[in-house]
Amino acid sequence: MSKLTTAIKQYIVLASIYLSLVFFLPANKIAQHNYHLSSVNYHVLLFAVIVPLVGIWFGAFYSYARLRQYSDEITDTSEGHDFNKFSVGFTWLAWGSIITGLTSLILKSIANAHPSFLATSIIISNYLILLVPLVAYSYISNGARGLNIKARMTITGQGARILVLFFIIIGVAYCYITFRYLNLHSVGSDNNPYYLPAWLMILTIIIPFLYTWFIGLLSAYEIYLYSKNVQGILYQRAMRLLSGGVTSVIASSIVVQFLRSAVPRTEHLSLNRVLIIVNIAHIFMALGFALISLGARQLRKIEEV
Repeated sequence: MSKLTTAIKQYIVLASIYLSLVFFLPANKIAQHNYHLSSVNYHVLLFAVIVPLVGIWFGAFYSYARLRQYSDEITDTSEGHDFNKFSVGFTWLAWGSIITGLTSLILKSIANAHPSFLATSIIISNYLILLVPLVAYSYISNGARGLNIKARMTITGQGARILVLFFIIIGVAYCYITFRYLNLHSVGSDNNPYYLPAWLMILTIIIPFLYTWFIGLLSAYEIYLYSKNVQGILYQRAMRLLSGGVTSVIASSIVVQFLRSAVPRTEHLSLNRVLIIVNIAHIFMALGFALISLGARQLRKIEEV
């Protein structure tokens, strides 16, 4: 059985479990009241809202399986170890995203029945949302750095300055949005989306997220830098697709995290402008995984020639 077939089967099992839980776990009473929904209507509407996310998870599983196929084929080459790190990073993104979604769904349902558990459920979910990309982008960054070291390339000049400036803008904007709406006087306030005191949020949420975004953006740039200097037009195109895919996935995740910080908490279901922005971000994330899949597919075709 090929790795692609195995990954798709694993995705089907996990997605089926997730969609089943959407229908069978208790409805959120506050959302039902706010939107005047019956229990059945609530679950149907929630299903419609999360379908795009489930589709993105398929793209994540498909792309990591494609990369794993390629990395297995070049294991004995000098680049094999670095591409294996790529595949491990995208495996973390795929599995981590869907497991985080499952865990958050279950925790929120427990909080529906036991309101005192709400803070704990949100804290656990937030740390899971942080952990997955932190590990994933660390692997991807290490792989990109390894390729550039072998090619004797370093980040210098205007590209490095633009990257640093862009990251500074993102970091300042994220901190501004977070603290502008943050209620520092109460960890249980609707305007404290993390249920954490300010000092703990800075040390364990804000700084790690900024670090994660930086190494993610750095890895995308290093893959692009490698694509400009490596030999072979087809190989260059494939690596640029990978770079564009990583950039799109990171950018969309940054937008979603900005919204989590700027918008007061709502549990399970929220039908407003935020949902539209989130869906637009998810479109770019899906595009990112599509580019990664195309890049990995082109790399395999090069090996088959």
